[in-house]
Amino acid sequence: MNWELSDCRNLSELADQVTALEKTSVIHFSFLMTVILTLVFMFIYHRRSVDKSLLQFMIVSSFIFYVLNVIRLAFFPIPINETYIELLKQQVKCGILVERRHNLQLFDFMKWGNLFHITTVGNFLMLMPLSFYCPILFKKRDWGFLRMILIGFFISLAIELIQLSYDFVTGYAYRGFNVDDLMMNTLGVIFGFLVFTIVRGFFLITIKFIQFFYRKAR
Repeated sequence: MNWELSDCRNLSELADQVTALEKTSVIHFSFLMTVILTLVFMFIYHRRSVDKSLLQFMIVSSFIFYVLNVIRLAFFPIPINETYIELLKQQVKCGILVERRHNLQLFDFMKWGNLFHITTVGNFLMLMPLSFYCPILFKKRDWGFLRMILIGFFISLAIELIQLSYDFVTGYAYRGFNVDDLMMNTLGVIFGFLVFTIVRGFFLITIKFIQFFYRKAR
């Protein structure tokens, strides 16, 4: 059915159309699916891995679980049905649904009047684990602050550009490009790497002290 702006008089019928199409028009990637895929990976990795270290196995598995959930939160659910998307646009026109907008202004989130808004905090935390995983899993590289900042920035930029490309293809801002998301993702990586550096430094100093007193005791 093609909806026109005048169809805002039939809001209940519009809502029924959206509900009826939702199950067959949206791709979902549930938390349960990330758990199942992680378990499948763990099984395959355990069978084929040469390194049988339990710690390495758990770190790699948790990293896969983390990546899958970043994908789930950043891109899903995804509307794929053209008719369904048109109905969503009509809901926006009728004031039922608020369309996400593209934001190119830094600190736009301050308009919420709450620095700890769930979206802001979520973006800050989303890529933070990379600050721990990258140095631990890819030990051959020199993970300085600059490299870590660039990794966080470009991964966040890739996420935003993928969301933007979907909006251009469908003509509906389902996610939207947001420079605040880019900033908070990158700041989260910086803070995480700072914490990692402090913890690693404390751990190394503790090990050296233990070794020193052990040699003295001998």
